[in-house]
Amino acid sequence: MEESRVKKFEQYRNSISKEGSKNFRAPSNEEVSTEMGLFLKLKNRKIIENLLIIGVIIAIVLVLVIFGIKLFGR
Repeated sequence: MEESRVKKFEQYRNSISKEGSKNFRAPSNEEVSTEMGLFLKLKNRKIIENLLIIGVIIAIVLVLVIFGIKLFGR
């Protein structure tokens, strides 16, 4: 059972990497396959979405802290 999983994973990696390279890194968008390019775009989009959410949360907390200081004084 494990051997078939390993083989399927190797086939998957080979299908998304360029020329079946052992190194699974993407140095640039020009050197990766179409599937890997789509994966990298989705990954980057998810990172940007997470950063935006964290930024909005930090902005709301800062506004609440500033409003609280002005409202209640020091």
